[in-house]
Amino acid sequence: MKILIVEDDPMVRLINHKFLERVPALQAATIVECESAVAALALPDLDQYALILLDMYLPQLSGTAFLAELLKRQLHPQVIMMTAANDQQTLKEAVNYGVLDFLIKPFSFDRFAQAMAKFTRLQVVDDKNTVSQRDLDSLFQGNTVVASPQEARQKDLPKGLAKLSLQRIVTVIRNRQAEFSNQDIADDTGLSRVSTKKYIDFLATIGFLSSRIVYQGSGRPLTKFSLDENGEAMLQTYIQ
Repeated sequence: MKILIVEDDPMVRLINHKFLERVPALQAATIVECESAVAALALPDLDQYALILLDMYLPQLSGTAFLAELLKRQLHPQVIMMTAANDQQTLKEAVNYGVLDFLIKPFSFDRFAQAMAKFTRLQVVDDKNTVSQRDLDSLFQGNTVVASPQEARQKDLPKGLAKLSLQRIVTVIRNRQAEFSNQDIADDTGLSRVSTKKYIDFLATIGFLSSRIVYQGSGRPLTKFSLDENGEAMLQTYIQ
């Protein structure tokens, strides 16, 4: 899978690149960066990108003008708009071009992960010759429902994750009655914060966990997680 970042700010490009690398389902993707829409349109393999992260305000050619050119070329990648623009007209234009999601800068990794989860659900539907109501509910409503025995199949965990460690962390999470942080799980499991964060990010990506940002007295943001039972069926495809 190929993913394209079209962003003129090099620091923002780097952040988006790092965010993509943190999404377990996308770790095998090839990520390419362009500093302008003009440069992106000149790519010889532009038709091979499954996802484009697109800024609105770009030199020479705007994000919406870029989308118009894609349609003119009959190219239909999934596009997630990432911009500081928050006016109604900009939003309307992006929606009319069929963007998958719209993130207003600055956005958190958790909101980014939600957009990527929507993209990965769409990829599952794209890989099927026929789709069921279950597939459509997962795509449009974000619901995860129990699959039939015929549909259920074991999935491989992303590289770097181990089933036993995942089961250990899931057990700790299930025993918690309230919201928790990554540090809480690290303390309860005896694993490092770096290790537990990989698993928590994965669980959030597949919908097993929901998250919100809490601002502490010091002003520093802290991400709090909680169990989302709608993600149970998806989890079982990895640990059954």
